[in-house]
Amino acid sequence: MSLHNKREYAVIEAPFILGLRPTGVELLPKALRTAGLLERLNAEYCGIVTPSSPYNYNRDGVTKLLNPIAIKDYSIRLAETGKYVLHNNKFPIVLGGDCSIVIGNVLALRHLGRYGLFFIDGHADFYQPEESPTGEVADMDLAIVSGYGPDILTNIEDLKPLVMEQDIVSIWIS
Repeated sequence: MSLHNKREYAVIEAPFILGLRPTGVELLPKALRTAGLLERLNAEYCGIVTPSSPYNYNRDGVTKLLNPIAIKDYSIRLAETGKYVLHNNKFPIVLGGDCSIVIGNVLALRHLGRYGLFFIDGHADFYQPEESPTGEVADMDLAIVSGYGPDILTNIEDLKPLVMEQDIVSIWIS
């Protein structure tokens, strides 16, 4: 696609919390939509991808993560929605509050080839499960998409890594 071709925006709601402890951030997508974000962007609404599993407060005994199977399932479903939007030549805007939704977003791009990631966060998000005080995947999502951590999330669909280290720019703001 050349730079002069304009893509329309397509908003996907991702009210996901399985990578954190429930705090209310899963309400952010609806709040942004209610506040008129779609109208301001002149964006198409492409739906909502909701978790299919309830939150489990216990760390997985093998991976030391919270909700690893549910996060993998959600990431695959979010990636499918993202690929649909991209195949329709729209620019996806995924609204969420849990940083671990980046796994599904990058998975969608990985299916299409090699892409980079411009990652802005207040933390490095590069914990390993055994070092994490919480097991929250939102503390390790950058590590996961770059191939570090348990295979259940780093090697989804045998696509490890989802993004190459040299293709990542990370900025921490506090």
